[in-house]
Formats: sequence, structure tokens, C-alpha cells
Amino acid sequence: MKKGTVILVLCLLCLCIAIPAVTVFGGVIEGEEGLIEKAREEIPVADAETIELVIAGKSVDGDAELYWFKSGNEYQYHRYTPIEFTALGDDKYRFVKTCHPINRGMQICALQWNGGYSFLIDNEKCAALELTYPEVNPVVDVIPVDSVPFVYYSSVMPAEYNFLDAEGNILH
Repeated sequence: MKKGTVILVLCLLCLCIAIPAVTVFGGVIEGEEGLIEKAREEIPVADAETIELVIAGKSVDGDAELYWFKSGNEYQYHRYTPIEFTALGDDKYRFVKTCHPINRGMQICALQWNGGYSFLIDNEKCAALELTYPEVNPVVDVIPVDSVPFVYYSSVMPAEYNFLDAEGNILH
């Protein structure tokens, strides 16, 4: 009976060590290629294994990184999928979740993320992102869009945001 109890305790001890080890070391994604392969598993398109897929940009908040993936090519509809990872250092990541952005149309997306907003702009007509913050006297930041795709993260939740053309008009 004692021998059986000792074996049982040893087995439980091994499990207590093995489960955290699998959690800590399992599922590590390495490099840009690994991120893209994980995105292929996550994007909701029928031809995910063969569709053109690139990293459009990323937002960073501490060790949380939100990668925006752009699928499709110049002849296909583009889909934008934000996926959150935890940065582990040395170009290694752990998958957290696939997010569902607000598709504003016009190849522009927004995602409420980590207490703020992450924006993806892939529209050449968009010259700036205008963010209005809820203060007693509202603060307006205008962020120029230098090239597309363009990703911007505001760690503070804006009260309003607009996408502006080169003349400062709101894109519709």
C-alpha cells in the first residue's frame, strides 16, 4: 500500500511540473514567418493556406503586440485581421487571441484594444487620422499618414476619430 501511495505521489508531482512546463514552453511562435503561419490558421477565409498574406503593421502596449495581417492581392478583396500576441523576447511570441475590428470600409479598420484604439489605414486617399480626446477643452491630435498600410495605436480612448483627405475633409 505504501509503495502504491509513493508512486501516486510521484506521478502527481511529475504532472505538477509537466503541465506548467508545457504551458510555458508550448506554443511558442518564432519570427515573422511563424506569425504569418499562425495567422493562416486564424483568418476566416477558405483559401487561407494559399492566399497572399503579409503583416501590415503592429501596435505595441508593453509586452502585448497586436499584429494587423492583410490578406489578398491587387486583384482580390483585402481582409484585415488583427491578432494579439505576447512578446517573449528574441523574436518569439505566444498567441493570445484573434480580434474582430470595425471595418470602416474604404480599407480602413479600427479596433478597441487594451484601453485604447488601434487603427489600420490602407487607403491612399487618407492623409491623416484625427483623434479627439474627451477633456474639458477637447484635445485634437492630427496624425499624418505617411504611407500605407499605416498602423497607429492610441493608448487613450478617443471620444471621436476621423479619417481625413489631403484637404482636411472627412473621408466617407
